[in-house]
Amino acid sequence: MKTDINKIEQYFQWWLNEMVDNGYVQRYIREPESIRVLNTATYGRLKRFKSKEKIVEEFNIFGKIDYTYDYLIIWDKKAEYLFYEEVLPSQVFQFGKPIFIAHKTNLQMGTEAKDIMLDQIVSYVDVKPTNSVMQRGGKVSSAVSFPLKQRMIWDNYKKYINKVVPMPMAGTGYSSALFIKSFIPQRYLLTDGGKQLRKIKYKITSLPEYIRVKTAYINNLLKNTK
Repeated sequence: MKTDINKIEQYFQWWLNEMVDNGYVQRYIREPESIRVLNTATYGRLKRFKSKEKIVEEFNIFGKIDYTYDYLIIWDKKAEYLFYEEVLPSQVFQFGKPIFIAHKTNLQMGTEAKDIMLDQIVSYVDVKPTNSVMQRGGKVSSAVSFPLKQRMIWDNYKKYINKVVPMPMAGTGYSSALFIKSFIPQRYLLTDGGKQLRKIKYKITSLPEYIRVKTAYINNLLKNTK
């Protein structure tokens, strides 16, 4: 059963919708699968009887831990290097750490993602507010547990879960927010009700402007380096 979408996720979906409309994302799926982070851990205990030999009985000392990421992004090839780079055996990104780390699909997709074709390029995404907002809202456990699950999933499956903070909040996130690193979706320029301009206290970059600047940066880098 899917969780209710929150405002932070809604803002991210506005970003995704603009990417779909402009052909950089083929489509996206919310909460498509769960990943086993840790299996159940068992231990034994002796069970004694009056009339027969004792036996060893197993019991669960720790329950299993599963993790459901928020979004699966299915990329279009033209978004490569502009928005994502794929994890490859060479273990080298061409232009520094990308906005999204991506993978080729395999046969381990969950139920709702069974129609995703093999060798499509996808990113796994967890959408969160800034850490300071999480802590103020009493969600310290999530801020602590996510990096551990993220690392264990990478070690166990070589799947990278992208943590996405859509926009700065409470004076933090100006160096990491997606809307600053890439572009602000047009829908976010209006308030949630859609009738007034939103007050935004950081530089507003459109998708065409971001593409122009990023493309020029890549071309200049390739031109001036061996």
